[in-house]
Amino acid sequence: MTDVEETLRRALGSASQNAPRMPAGLPAQLEARHRRRRRRNLAQAVLAAATVVVVAGGTAAVLRHSDMTAALPSTPLPTNPPRTGPTPRVWPLPEPVEKVYPEAVRKVPARGPGGTTLRPQAFIDDHTVLVTTWGGFERTDAVYAYDLRTRDLRKITDVPTPVGTVAFASDFTVGGGRVAWWTATKDRHVHVWTAPVSGGEATGVAAVEVEDGDGAGLDGLAVEADRIVFSLFSGGVFTVPAVGGEVREVAGGAGMHLLKWPWVGSPGGFSGGDGTRFTSITNVETGETSVAVTRPGEGPLICGTRACAGDQDGGRKSFHRLRDGSQEKELPVNGLMPDGLARERFLIAPVRAEGAGQVVILYDVSTGTAADLGERTEQGGIQVPAVARGDDRLLAYQVDDDLYVIDLAKIG
Repeated sequence: MTDVEETLRRALGSASQNAPRMPAGLPAQLEARHRRRRRRNLAQAVLAAATVVVVAGGTAAVLRHSDMTAALPSTPLPTNPPRTGPTPRVWPLPEPVEKVYPEAVRKVPARGPGGTTLRPQAFIDDHTVLVTTWGGFERTDAVYAYDLRTRDLRKITDVPTPVGTVAFASDFTVGGGRVAWWTATKDRHVHVWTAPVSGGEATGVAAVEVEDGDGAGLDGLAVEADRIVFSLFSGGVFTVPAVGGEVREVAGGAGMHLLKWPWVGSPGGFSGGDGTRFTSITNVETGETSVAVTRPGEGPLICGTRACAGDQDGGRKSFHRLRDGSQEKELPVNGLMPDGLARERFLIAPVRAEGAGQVVILYDVSTGTAADLGERTEQGGIQVPAVARGDDRLLAYQVDDDLYVIDLAKIG
């Protein structure tokens, strides 16, 4: 599935704060269509920097906004604002994110030497970000380490694109001193690649044959110590030594999807249905299991290791609660983005603010505070950034010539 297709699926799978709700079952129908399309053809690259654009008038569109930038703020919002049917709610304009969370936000130039656009993918450490550059349509040509303090750019490796590649380098992730990513080729093989963060040649460490029609890609990838863990769109969690070797299915990982190692579960993010994911999970190291509480009239329910978020009352309410059903609270928006809450805590959503029109906020459900991410309506739409696919602590997006890089883990 292409970046555009995935982003469109996400955009249409949720309602924006000011958009009318879609008919029941439409997100599932759209997902089914995309899955059928994948069965006919191998997917192209899934790019981490996709941005949903909510268009005035209640429709959704997609822009390729791979320049990511971040910022973190907090301004209390009403926990239960009055609901007046279809009339959009208007919020007090929050403080800018860099004022709310100065310790978590870095604002740097969006382009590197020579004017190259930088695309943040994951944190290497607290002040260094893994960034990629493009060598053509959807094709990453190199990986760099970008020091947010000095703004120095150090090349890590070139990214190979072998003959027959149909899914370009995707889901860059960092761990154990290595960076990993995957590609796919038209012979129905998924290739896992890695390189040392210190610098060196990229090496293919695994080539996994997949069945025709399973999406031809990975829906989860992590580097854990001396091994790489991944899961297939069609299900199945596997490991391979970080230096290459035998690919082995994880005990208890058959048909499962990688949530956050060592937790695996189902349904996965591309399992179809109404978008519900990870209601059932297992810790493959300890054997601990968890089945999230579900209630009639809810859906989709998007769960992490601790909590879930979802919609109620036909999408007229959104909520979050712990997996055991306790501590449920209503969210201050109607309709979630399909990925739910970032780090099971942060809501990123468009709202209408006093004197500013439509803005995008970062809302902390644990404290009830919000920050203005600085995005504004442009040409009838507004861009809603998403956390990086390879690192859920990284929120990055571009505003004008600035790249905002937010470390969600630094928000206390």
